[in-house]
Amino acid sequence: MSADRPVVVLTAFACDPRLPSEPTIGWEYVTTWLQIAEERDLDVVAVMNERSRIATADRLRADGVDIARLQLISPPEPLWSRPLRHHRLTRIEHIVWGWRTPTAVRGVVDLDRIVLARHVTFASELLPAPITWLRRRAHTVWGPVGSTGRADAYLYEPRPTDWRSRYLVQRLRDFLSAIAASRTGRRVGLTLVTSSALADRLRSVGAAARVFPNTRPLTTEPDTAARGEGHRDGIRILSVGNLVPLKRIELSVAALATPELSMASLRIAGKPAPGQTNDLLDLARRLGVESRVEFLGQIPRDDVVREMHAADVLVHLSAREGGSGVVGEATSVGLPVVAFAGTGAAAVLDYADASGVTVPRSAPRSIGTIAGAVLRAASLPRRPSTVWTTDRLLEAERGLLREALDRTS
Repeated sequence: MSADRPVVVLTAFACDPRLPSEPTIGWEYVTTWLQIAEERDLDVVAVMNERSRIATADRLRADGVDIARLQLISPPEPLWSRPLRHHRLTRIEHIVWGWRTPTAVRGVVDLDRIVLARHVTFASELLPAPITWLRRRAHTVWGPVGSTGRADAYLYEPRPTDWRSRYLVQRLRDFLSAIAASRTGRRVGLTLVTSSALADRLRSVGAAARVFPNTRPLTTEPDTAARGEGHRDGIRILSVGNLVPLKRIELSVAALATPELSMASLRIAGKPAPGQTNDLLDLARRLGVESRVEFLGQIPRDDVVREMHAADVLVHLSAREGGSGVVGEATSVGLPVVAFAGTGAAAVLDYADASGVTVPRSAPRSIGTIAGAVLRAASLPRRPSTVWTTDRLLEAERGLLREALDRTS
């Protein structure tokens, strides 16, 4: 790094190209800003947790990437904080990391050189943004955020054993999220959000907001051969996600037992949470649909996309969702989607202007409602969305830099 070039501070708690979901998103922002740094003659300071810093440095080194314009840092992690690495304590670890981030940044860069502070998060607006302290010095941008949910998704049967607590937690989360988003939104220069509803809420309290679902573009070509493989006896349903109650994949399984979907099949890409068993298999056996359900396990993204090309409908009934990458990928290939209205999954579907069916709050809470939505979605035309371009993220971040430089000039 040079002592004279302008600096962009990029904070991303998780950044690991080996892991799915949020860590991969963090990695893509790092590589995007490396490209912009070369284009615009600036330096990047990327702040992440220690595990991510090591994984990111290893990957950049293995790929032979020139990192002369990049400095990777992670706030010190004292021994007492190591238990926070447990997956159930990640949010607390994130908060502690955020507390230590300002000190870590001050230790490596002259604050007067910072023109843009960019905090990348994966949807959750409950967690604070560790860049608010820089607002008077630089353009501060937070997001995309917006993990909107539907508590009543847990009222559909079959329900998880702890559905009451999950329902109450989601109701509480919705309330707290509205407060947290408004508070942080007023303390940064701009918030990127996953839905127009959240954008309107932030604007109503005087915060600047822009809709930008955090969805990755596809780079694979359509697998047209997959559409014709096998004997077609009924609708081919696909569900993608971890096999946890939050994703409500049990509704996809149960829908197979309805008369409307008696000939349908279901393929599920995902795995149980660490230490948990696959309860969906037992459910399929009890309902007598085991022969029509196939568990693929956690598969690479390219394989997920191939499954999308072969399927007739993606059923993604998550009770809470941020900028759903799965729904974005489905709309990229034109696969119709079923989602609960009012969730982040539905927001991505709407943003993509693609084929799909959203289940409204007013609908009867029955498995028949789900089966009917699947039938309607499967009958819709495959209409690939054109919004997820390969340079979408790059162009958006270039635009944020232009705004930052305009402010400083």
